[in-house]
Amino acid sequence: MAYSFWVNPIAGNGVAKQKWQKLQSYLNEQSIAYRVFYSDGPGAIENQLFQSTHDQVPVVIIGGDGTLHEALNGLLKNKTLNQTRPIAYISAGSGNDFARSHQLSDDPIQAFKRINRQIEQNNVILLDIGKCLDEQTSEVSYFVNNLGIGIDATTVAFANQSKIKRWLNRYHLGGFSYFLAIFQSLQQQDAFGAEVVLQDQKESYCTNNAFLITVSNQPYFGGGIKILPDASSVDGLFDIILVDRPKSLGRLIWLIGALLRGNHYRYSEVHHLKSARIGLRSETKEYSHLDGEVIPARKNLLYLSTIKYPFYI
Repeated sequence: MAYSFWVNPIAGNGVAKQKWQKLQSYLNEQSIAYRVFYSDGPGAIENQLFQSTHDQVPVVIIGGDGTLHEALNGLLKNKTLNQTRPIAYISAGSGNDFARSHQLSDDPIQAFKRINRQIEQNNVILLDIGKCLDEQTSEVSYFVNNLGIGIDATTVAFANQSKIKRWLNRYHLGGFSYFLAIFQSLQQQDAFGAEVVLQDQKESYCTNNAFLITVSNQPYFGGGIKILPDASSVDGLFDIILVDRPKSLGRLIWLIGALLRGNHYRYSEVHHLKSARIGLRSETKEYSHLDGEVIPARKNLLYLSTIKYPFYI
């Protein structure tokens, strides 16, 4: 079998390129057949997989969470494929929250060996994927990690724009850039009106003081912050956290510390919810993101549901 590798060489400020070169040498030494596609810019992998036809060879992604996001969307939006094409993943980004959640090896050769065993044994794992319908545009997108609105997304936007992130990536500390970006986003993120509707439970939560909303399939966001410790990628449910803006700066700083300590659920501003189907509305223009891919500030009217997708991990 010829493996099909899809590499984003700039992911992790070049970490993906280095990991691919290491793995490529191993593949050549072992006479393992493969073909490789290199991304030449944002959206390239999504577009190529969207246009692919009946090839059922597993897709092996080498890149960050954003590269995995592209691959997932390209495959799920491709209507010409006869059946769902499994994804395998070798992490090489700056945040690597998907890899962290699933305890994937940071070494590309070890990660490939595990993938190879999974494929040989046909050991497919069905993971929860988020399906997001924008009810204003009818556009559908998918996310493997999480969706965020508010300071979550504002922080990601500032981190992605940060020059220091590129420097930190060189030392495999790219996740720290999200921590630094929090302080910048605190100065600009205002409270906003929002509603979360748990449609399978016929319950809703409304607030005029939302500060952060994150809907997740796994515990981590922002390069290792364990924002939803109980989240699972196989239970068929989203974990949702909605945080109201604290009344004082001191309280806000304390809550951020609680988040980093992992005991933030105990505070009155923090609301933890679970549901398989969610309606989500924000009344003002806010940044949002899917798997760290930032969407410009806008009003949001979204319907979210969980689906299953096959992975070799």
